[in-house]
Amino acid sequence: MLEIACGTGLWTRHLVRYADAITALDASPEMIAINRARLGDERVRYVLTDIYAWQPDERYDAVFFGFWLSHVPPARFRAFWELVRACLAPGGRVFLVDSLYSESSVARDHGLEGREATAALRRLNDGREFRVVKVFYEPAELAARLGTLDWQAEVRGTANYFPYGWAAPAAGARPCRPPASGTSG
Repeated sequence: MLEIACGTGLWTRHLVRYADAITALDASPEMIAINRARLGDERVRYVLTDIYAWQPDERYDAVFFGFWLSHVPPARFRAFWELVRACLAPGGRVFLVDSLYSESSVARDHGLEGREATAALRRLNDGREFRVVKVFYEPAELAARLGTLDWQAEVRGTANYFPYGWAAPAAGARPCRPPASGTSG
């Protein structure tokens, strides 16, 4: 299994119960250190990398990302999904969970700029503020967009806060090599 943006291991600790091995990617050494300390499981291989520069060295039966897709810039959406396709073994699937737009779902130190915005304000405990990529997808909208990229997807939403689902390359979809580094689209 491949976990993209593994963070502190909140998802990794559950995924490891269902996988013989996990490759856990993250761009933050601090997140990987917390994840490694939390799990201490030799079945998890950690890779410190920028996902947009990373190239897979194997194929995976499953790819998972939790609360990551909403941070993929719209200009990189297609290239990101091409990379994900290149990571999958034949018959492999993608599983995801993310955030639905809801005024009541944000922490008091995070700001939303509206449903159609592609950025959000994040305020740290020390007062520093950062604008981060934050794209909210409605389940049907995300499934339809993936369909235009030759993915078959089923995406649902909980009552208030989370879209979740699976995707797989559509039958007859062309195999994919990883995009060249820096490719957008």
